[in-house]
Amino acid sequence: MNNKAVCILLADGFEEVEAIYPADIFKRLGLNVLLTGVNDKIVRGAHDIKIETPYILDDINFTDFDVLMLPGGLPGTINLRDNKKVMDLIKSSDDKHKIIAAICAAPIVLHDAGIARGKRTTGYPETEQLANNQNFKFSGEMVEVDDNLITAIGMGQAAQFATAIARALSIDENKIANVLKNAFVEI
Repeated sequence: MNNKAVCILLADGFEEVEAIYPADIFKRLGLNVLLTGVNDKIVRGAHDIKIETPYILDDINFTDFDVLMLPGGLPGTINLRDNKKVMDLIKSSDDKHKIIAAICAAPIVLHDAGIARGKRTTGYPETEQLANNQNFKFSGEMVEVDDNLITAIGMGQAAQFATAIARALSIDENKIANVLKNAFVEI
């Protein structure tokens, strides 16, 4: 088991695939996955799937993880952005130069937290209109890695997103390839 940890923040309205698919990949890679409800341990996804998390935000501090990951989905992204504790955790994680990853609509949270200024990011098309920060830089690429930020366009890139995070953690390329090979089923 690897001692590196990924904290995945879940707010009501999160996109289920963008949270669970990477969590599964990370588990298979031997990472510690901290599924964390922002307000409660039971979190309802954007498609009404309920997830029970082992942690809530108040249980987590910046020493507990190497990566802070935000799935997208609406209104989950807005719920993350409008939570002061989430914004404080993002800023303190960035201050410690931790990896911060956001997919789909969630990159707006990074922009509104002020940590994406001058960095390349991507996200779901048109989500830049939800950002309060006027300096939103949206590339439209499937996955972007710029310094400690990793962003992806949406759930169709969940595997590539998880792979970029694993690479940023210096996980062995052969291990990543084997996990991804075994994650797909041929019909």
